[in-house]
Amino acid sequence: MIEVITEPQAPRQKTQTRSAVEHIAAFTTAARPSSLTPEIRQLYKRNILDSLGCAIAALPGRPFQALREQFEEYRALGRCTLIGGGKTSADQAALFNSGLTRYVDLLDSYMSNGGLCHPSDNFGAVLAAAEEAGASGEEFMLALAVSYEIQCQFTAAVPGHGEGVQPRDSTRDIGGG
Repeated sequence: MIEVITEPQAPRQKTQTRSAVEHIAAFTTAARPSSLTPEIRQLYKRNILDSLGCAIAALPGRPFQALREQFEEYRALGRCTLIGGGKTSADQAALFNSGLTRYVDLLDSYMSNGGLCHPSDNFGAVLAAAEEAGASGEEFMLALAVSYEIQCQFTAAVPGHGEGVQPRDSTRDIGGG
């Protein structure tokens, strides 16, 4: 049976849903240093020191000697710091410093129902981007906090360890590390 509508109805409003990228963009642009409480700032200071400690411990590693040799041969001009000394381009610094931070695998972990991630995998790429942009320490810390939050939210939303497989760390791939 066909229903006949006798009264005019208001047009249905289209519900607009935002994509994951739009949610990330909105979160990122809304982030403000004032949202970092003293407790959160203290936590990030500890995480920064932890990342630097891991990076320093990894300096003698063979992969980093090989990268330094390659950087000497294909040196890109830049102002970004290589942990352990030297300056190079943002992409080379992100690669080198991210590798150093992750190499000894003694860094932070975030465990959720979706799996496990290491938010400090973002450290090298965020440090290079901050240096390239001439960011302040506060801006660096905010960018690091935003990257940690996004990576942890991805991990919580996308299950992976339930199958016994450690998924690729997509944020590290994206971040350049």
